[in-house]
Amino acid sequence: MRSETFMAIPEPVAPAIHRIKVHIRCRVCGETFILRGVRDGKGHIETGFKRCLCDNDRDFDIEPLA
Repeated sequence: MRSETFMAIPEPVAPAIHRIKVHIRCRVCGETFILRGVRDGKGHIETGFKRCLCDNDRDFDIEPLA
């Protein structure tokens, strides 16, 4: 029998993404959410947050946390 050693080829490592914590408060019902997001080229923070539990999807206070 022949024995072969499997050599794993290293995969390229993606650049580190700096995540930012964001505090989101619904102005309609007062519910709060703390999420992590990524800042895009324009300076906006994308968290994937779509709407509150009360179906509000427009009226929020959004504050980046340190």
